[in-house]
Amino acid sequence: MHRSVEQLEAAINAFLDRHNAEPAPFSWIKSADDILAAVERFCTYNTSPT
Repeated sequence: MHRSVEQLEAAINAFLDRHNAEPAPFSWIKSADDILAAVERFCTYNTSPT
């Protein structure tokens, strides 16, 4: 639990420093078509009337 904005910022910055100390390359595990199909399903589901 952080008791001030400064403590929260310090904790976030410490996390980022640790996380970025040994960065790993990002690799896609799905094709662009799979990703776009998932986005389409999401949009269709979330814009249909209830």
